[in-house]
Amino acid sequence: MPNLNTDKTVLHELLDRYADYEPEYGRGLSNHLPMLLHALHTLGASEERMDAYAATYRERLEALRPSDADTRDWRAFRGRTDAYAALARMFSSRIATEGRDAVLRDALPELIPGVSSNAFHGLIRCGHAIAANHNDELARGLAYWTSSHLALLTETNAAELSAPSLGLREWLYAAYELSSVADSGLPLITLRMQAWAQSPRFSALAPALRTDAKTLSTFARFAATLYAYTGNFTVLHMVTSSHAMLTLQPWLADEAISARWFGIALFAALRAARITREQVSAALDAESITNLIAESPQLTWNELAEIA
Repeated sequence: MPNLNTDKTVLHELLDRYADYEPEYGRGLSNHLPMLLHALHTLGASEERMDAYAATYRERLEALRPSDADTRDWRAFRGRTDAYAALARMFSSRIATEGRDAVLRDALPELIPGVSSNAFHGLIRCGHAIAANHNDELARGLAYWTSSHLALLTETNAAELSAPSLGLREWLYAAYELSSVADSGLPLITLRMQAWAQSPRFSALAPALRTDAKTLSTFARFAATLYAYTGNFTVLHMVTSSHAMLTLQPWLADEAISARWFGIALFAALRAARITREQVSAALDAESITNLIAESPQLTWNELAEIA
């Protein structure tokens, strides 16, 4: 995506200025400020505009809680929200000494099985941090993903998952074979995903998609098409998380296995979105996202940014 603001200095200063807040607020809502600042910068917003927005947004945020946890064995702190501050320091130190690439290649295989982390927001924050080229923000994204790590299955490695046997269409339709009464009144996407993961057939069906090196791109195209058909808020998270996975793609040791874990989370999100099988079918029956784009007015990035 082209960037109207090529100088990231201002963005980096603002990301650091508003760093000392918890990654969540209000009993489970994600702090979107770092991601919003990156989006505003990419759209060409001035420093004054970004700072004014941040000053308003931060009113809802919660001050960062100190943590002196010994995170040398950081994997032991997956799912420990109280360790976020210590994890952020640890990842920042490791990136500074070992380099971003080495840290990502070490951490991602351990984090991908818990990609459901607060409706994908740990993953999404990492994707924005990499696009912003800000290592300390990436450290905070990795810390958030670790501290809110959420595995929807009890299996701990890909070898324990049921054998993949379904193509995309059959796999998506299989999600509608699940039954759950626990989702009925839950307000948060993550809670609804967890509820669907408790379905008796989830552990057999969710990992059943056949994956390869192209699956992440397939997910992204399908999610974008489905969102175009539904405008659904949960599906929007499927879009942004798919984009984040593609951003992380260069650091994934095994794309097919990573796509399996990510697919398990998407399987739950599809039902958490509360959309119908018919809407899924309509999106699948679209000729292709390429054709949909070709039929749309062709605008330059500057024109799109001006409209936004």
